[in-house]
Amino acid sequence: MSALDQLVRLHRWNLDEKRQKLAELERFRGKLLGNIESLEAELAREQAAAERSEVTSVSLPAFIKATVDRRRKIEGSIDEVDRSIALARDEIAQAFQEFKKYETAHDNHLRREAMKQSRREQNAADELGIDLHRRQAAGGAQG
Repeated sequence: MSALDQLVRLHRWNLDEKRQKLAELERFRGKLLGNIESLEAELAREQAAAERSEVTSVSLPAFIKATVDRRRKIEGSIDEVDRSIALARDEIAQAFQEFKKYETAHDNHLRREAMKQSRREQNAADELGIDLHRRQAAGGAQG
């Protein structure tokens, strides 16, 4: 395996790692959004329970405050994850450019090598043809 092959593999692996990191961040973001939905559903259940009972209606304001605080914390986490996602996307773009640079160089190298091989084969075939022609010409001159 050539050095260029190894560089292409290394950069492909690096790119894949960055893509996996982005996928994990996006899954985590989805989980946080799911937590917000759960909080909202829980708040709706508590409000419905408070309408049915005076005992729960007394504790509802404290529950609402705690829920709003939890939601703010989750939203703050989502903001942080969004920043991390943006950075990860930038890293992926850079890693992709590096990967394409080496992949293009590798493809060009393979193409050049194939052309060299083709020229060698053509030269060998040409020499064989010339040699055959000389033999036929030498045989015809003798006869």
